Amino acid sequence: MRVPLVLLGVSQIVLAQAAFAQDVVPTPQQAPVDATSQTDATAATGDIVVTARRRAESLQDVPISITAVSGAALAARGVRDALDLQYQTPSLSVTANGTSRNSLSYAIRGQRTQEAQLLTDPPVGTYFAEVVSPRTYGFGTAFYDLQNVQVLKGVQGTLFGRNMTGGAVLVEPNHPDLNEYHGELTGQYGNYDLKDITGMVNIPVVEGVFGIRAAGKFRDRTGFTRDVSTGRDYDDQHYYAFRVSAELNLDRFTSFTVFDRLRQNEHSSALKLIGYSLTDPLNGQPTVIGQQIAASPFFPVSAGAPTQDLNAILSRDLALGRYRFNTGGMGTPGNTLDGTAGQPYNRIKNWGITNKTTFEAGDVTFKNIFGYRKIRYVNHSDYDGTAAALIGPVQFSRTNNISEEFQMQGKPFGERLEFTLGAFYFREKGQDGAEPLSFPQLTSIGFASGAPAQAGFFLNRPAENYRQSTIGYGKASSWAVYTAGTFSVSDELKLSGGIRYNNDVRNARVNPFYISLLGAPTCVYGGFGVRPIENCSESRILKNDAVTYDATIQYEPSSDLTMYAALRHGYRAGGFSLRAQNDVTFRPFQPEKVDEYEGGIKKNFFFGGARLSTSLAAFFQNYKNVQQQNALLIDGQVNTITTNIAKRHNYGGEFEANLTVPGGFSANLFYSFVDTKVIKGDNGSYPLQGVPKHQLGGGLTYAHELEGMGELAANVNATYRSKTPLDDFDAIGNQKGYALVNARVGLDRIGGSPFGAALFVTNLTKAYYKQGGIYLLSNGPNAPDGGPGYAASTFGEPRMYGIEASVKF
Repeated sequence: MRVPLVLLGVSQIVLAQAAFAQDVVPTPQQAPVDATSQTDATAATGDIVVTARRRAESLQDVPISITAVSGAALAARGVRDALDLQYQTPSLSVTANGTSRNSLSYAIRGQRTQEAQLLTDPPVGTYFAEVVSPRTYGFGTAFYDLQNVQVLKGVQGTLFGRNMTGGAVLVEPNHPDLNEYHGELTGQYGNYDLKDITGMVNIPVVEGVFGIRAAGKFRDRTGFTRDVSTGRDYDDQHYYAFRVSAELNLDRFTSFTVFDRLRQNEHSSALKLIGYSLTDPLNGQPTVIGQQIAASPFFPVSAGAPTQDLNAILSRDLALGRYRFNTGGMGTPGNTLDGTAGQPYNRIKNWGITNKTTFEAGDVTFKNIFGYRKIRYVNHSDYDGTAAALIGPVQFSRTNNISEEFQMQGKPFGERLEFTLGAFYFREKGQDGAEPLSFPQLTSIGFASGAPAQAGFFLNRPAENYRQSTIGYGKASSWAVYTAGTFSVSDELKLSGGIRYNNDVRNARVNPFYISLLGAPTCVYGGFGVRPIENCSESRILKNDAVTYDATIQYEPSSDLTMYAALRHGYRAGGFSLRAQNDVTFRPFQPEKVDEYEGGIKKNFFFGGARLSTSLAAFFQNYKNVQQQNALLIDGQVNTITTNIAKRHNYGGEFEANLTVPGGFSANLFYSFVDTKVIKGDNGSYPLQGVPKHQLGGGLTYAHELEGMGELAANVNATYRSKTPLDDFDAIGNQKGYALVNARVGLDRIGGSPFGAALFVTNLTKAYYKQGGIYLLSNGPNAPDGGPGYAASTFGEPRMYGIEASVKF
């Protein structure tokens, strides 16, 4: 805490003293505008302004592959969350993080994290109001009252740092309007009893000086998947979120503060069984399911109940139709095999506060960015999606993080050199793990077989007594200093570069034990009962540091043509698995490093009053010590373990085109390709997990004022994604190529009134596709033991449609 508070205190004192040293009488015409507040500004040429290099620049001039979409455009295209965003952006892929669609994995250019564990940094950074949010629980619901979303592709290791080897997703909320009072309220009603209310009010408390903006969202929708054993719905939505922001503008001094909060309480995501096997398809060993089926004739009772006929149960549940699954009445009275954690649920509490303060001192601008976030996440699910008692954990994450960044930007040495100096500190700590109940009947049989004299005791112990605690404790601290700049050799030729020093420390402690198997906690670290419970805890520390850098040459023969070539060196810190149960799984995984080479061209075409903006980029990435997560069966428990494979090459490219035609017509088109080749250290897994090789999409928009009727706005957009492996080893987890079509048509300012109405539909063609899951058919081709022996998936939303009413004032 001491370091960030010192940085914050010093930076705020410097900014405050500078502010009060000047005349405090506001001059609205001279008011500075924060870089992010300009992001969607459109100049006379129609150029979009972005902040990919931490300063306001025209999208056309930035030598980086970027997709920037305004909040208004997101709403017009029906984008309401991060899962929708991926269908508007080349190279971005967003999938359910394991078993919950409320925890998301972001992938760009083939880089993805399977599970967002504490002490495991994702390769794609997610930012809200310029502050990093490394745990994505609830982040995907923040898409309301937005100024813009920017998706940066490729290594961002200098200015954004924080281990961004894949890219970054920047979400910027709307800032208060200091000059006008206004507000809006929008309500939606749709199938599955959808009720969605979004509102905003903006108050200029002191015109041109101080304003407040409040926005909120409530969403409630019945689940589209049904549990045939209880009739309960799953894949429902029930959350509310709000944010309150304030902005103070004193001539050259600006301070923007936003407080946001999310609370989510849902029935959980449905995991539908899609396959099972008695033998591991890759190594030929008996799976856990196969072992239990083989043992069941000899043990009619186990875990305090009749041993289940898994063949019959799994065959029946596998035959269930779309959006139907069977929990076997998990959590209901009389069902003891799934433990006592109750019916499945998913709950999130997420709140944070952010402050951005800037002061313009002549040719130099000082900027301070402070953030604090606290997250509480718990997910209790039926991880097998069948009436069989296989895996039913309660998963936890309780974390808080604080970040502090101070920057100096400007042109103090003349117009030809623009540079940024910065210092950054980040700290995150908390708990992460689960209380798993895995294969209680087979575990009971195993204990009985190993201790025949106590067989009756173990066979008759209720399933809940076989629940473990694998909750780990972690702390991550990072600090960095960096500089970056752009030198204009001439009006056409520019040289850019930057360098950053990163220092990371990871502290981890694990304490795995059976909670009440023997009537009291029993340590399982290194083996059952090997250590006394008072000495069960094991701690580790890992220290990493690295220098990251980038260099770019940029040629602009005209304002409508930009060509560039870039080299970027990135790094992602090592860490630990907090689910470890022995020395082997508690070994640290090491930092990964990447060299990325990118070339691109951006060109604007004008014809007949129309404008066509295009962007083309190609990249090649050389990765070493690649961090890869695998879900493995270890000591009877399924854990996500991160290891390093030796060397890999990723390569591909992105293309985007945006057409604007006089009269209100516009269109967009995008395509991306990515592939990878493991050069050394191939373990037989799919290298592109959650990432399609091909993404193609686009849309048509028509906006026109109908005299005497109102403002018409219509949009239709579609996307195609090629085959996508969703697991490291299981081919059954591959999602074949599919397409989605969405449409929206609305009329605002009806008859000159403040009211509007719209119709919307998503997934018009009723595509049925996997969105994530838990795939455990195999433990891998080189594993000595078979995997658990089943696979279960979450599926994307079916066709959704509804009506919308709005009022603006």
